[in-house]
Amino acid sequence: MGKKKGSFSVSLLSVMVVLFLNVWVEQVQSQVKYPTRAIDIIVPFTAGGGADLYPRFIAENLKAKWGVPMNVINKPGGNTVPANLEVHQATPDGYTLLADGQASCSLLEIAVRDLPFKIMDRTFIAIIAVSPTVFYVPSTYPWKTLKDLEVEAKRDPEHFTWASLGSAGPGDYVVRQFFNSIGVDISKTKPIICRGSSEAAALTAGGHVKMAASSATSAYSTVKAGKTRAVGITGFRMSIYPGLPTAVEQGYSAITAVWWTGFSGPPKLPSHIIDKWNQALEELLKDPEFISKIDKIGGVPFYRNSLEAREYVRKEMEETKQFWGLK
Repeated sequence: MGKKKGSFSVSLLSVMVVLFLNVWVEQVQSQVKYPTRAIDIIVPFTAGGGADLYPRFIAENLKAKWGVPMNVINKPGGNTVPANLEVHQATPDGYTLLADGQASCSLLEIAVRDLPFKIMDRTFIAIIAVSPTVFYVPSTYPWKTLKDLEVEAKRDPEHFTWASLGSAGPGDYVVRQFFNSIGVDISKTKPIICRGSSEAAALTAGGHVKMAASSATSAYSTVKAGKTRAVGITGFRMSIYPGLPTAVEQGYSAITAVWWTGFSGPPKLPSHIIDKWNQALEELLKDPEFISKIDKIGGVPFYRNSLEAREYVRKEMEETKQFWGLK
């Protein structure tokens, strides 16, 4: 009996020591100055697109705020796996981070099987902005609302053509939300594979597909030129599409997906570094000048801190696996 009591006391003491050491380590880390040298932000896409512009805007601001170089490094290719892996294997000191988004995160398991890392092992720092997706149709067609598209898709799903980028991208994700919400089996529809958003817009403008879903900026040029007609938008109304109601406003509560951008880091990134970034990003998203910059590239402020970002991604991954038939 005494031996068991002694063992319990030793175990309790061990737990208390571990807890004390964890608290001590956190306190020591919080007193470490960060950053003191250049920070590399890895962008898993080519320069010029939204995934590249957002981190560049932020890097420009934080360079002035923190007084250290902010290197935005483009490392495209391999379905974002090489860029992801570089950050995943980096020292968790906050000096190598990933400009993250759906394609490099929550949709990646759909595009690439047997990843050499686990997505949820990364440290989510924050989500900073989203870009709504616009549903649009050829202007020569009579459809003006998502309800019109629903009626047409149900009437003849086998001949319902839509522009697809042929991968697990944000546009295809939204289209799957649409078909799922109206009870149409997507496998019975006819996707037309495109090499990019510009080709999808061109096919739609030419009447070669009945519907496309692209980022607000990608769809805008043909809509403005009167060659296509926007019939719905996800997430938020936008000033560049005056009067265009959201999918939720049109009665489609399940069509909510938006393209998001944010930052993540290697596994086990210390909390004081996460806090430093969250404080800076939260302040930045209150700056009218920065908001104006992201508005011009079709973005809307959408701040989610580290814990909120992780939960957002978890839910998104669950839904994408369901839509693509994965377990």
